[in-house]
Parts: sequence; C-alpha cells; structure tokens
Amino acid sequence: MAATPPALAVYGGLPAAKVASQAYLEAIKDTRVLIADICKQFYSHGWVSGTGSSITIKAHDDTIPKRQQFILMSPSGVQKERMEPDDMYVLATNGSILSSPSPKPYPHKPPKCSDCAPLFLTVFGSIMSST
Repeated sequence: MAATPPALAVYGGLPAAKVASQAYLEAIKDTRVLIADICKQFYSHGWVSGTGSSITIKAHDDTIPKRQQFILMSPSGVQKERMEPDDMYVLATNGSILSSPSPKPYPHKPPKCSDCAPLFLTVFGSIMSST
C-alpha cells in the first residue's frame, strides 16, 4: 500500500513548500496588509475609483534572490475601500499565480487578477534584470 503524502502546510493561501523562510512568510503577510491599506487610503483621497486601478508590490527579502521573490497584486473589480489582505493575488516573477483570493458570497463577483498584470510583471522583470 502506498504511503499518503504529507499534508502541505499552507500560509495565507501559499503552500509553505514554495516559500523559503518563515521571515519571508511574514514579509508576504505584511505586504498584503500594506496593499489593502494603500488601496483604502488612495480611495479616500480620491486618487482611484472604486474598482479602478491596481496596486502591486514585490515582497522583499535580501536573503532571497530577486527572481524568487513574490509579487503581490490587488484584484480587478474589487472596491478599493473594501480591500482586505486576503484579497491579494500572489504571483511568481514568471507570472504564474501562486495564490488567489477565495471567492466571496453572492452578490460579489469572483476574484480576477488585474488586467494590468502583464504590464506590472514586465516592469518588475526589467527592474530585476538591471540590478
């Protein structure tokens, strides 16, 4: 009889096996909170519309090679003033989605990664290759 694989630890929707350290998990958590706060502040200042625009930040850690650091992105179609840390997408630098927000009950629409994701990933890619 085949042994069952061990359960995969998950932190904020991210498989712990994909994350290099506990400290980086905290950096990801802090970045989720920061993006939610920025979205709410930008909305309150009138700098963004309710569902328009997106905020994207790379979760930084000097001990992890830049190409392996994750990019966190606010979703498309979510009211900025209602943004929560768990609403963020987590992407690898190659654009693959590592974690997406859980759908919220009706009448909310299912979460969608920002249409600006390719643009953001291009910018992050050129920044990371130039350093």
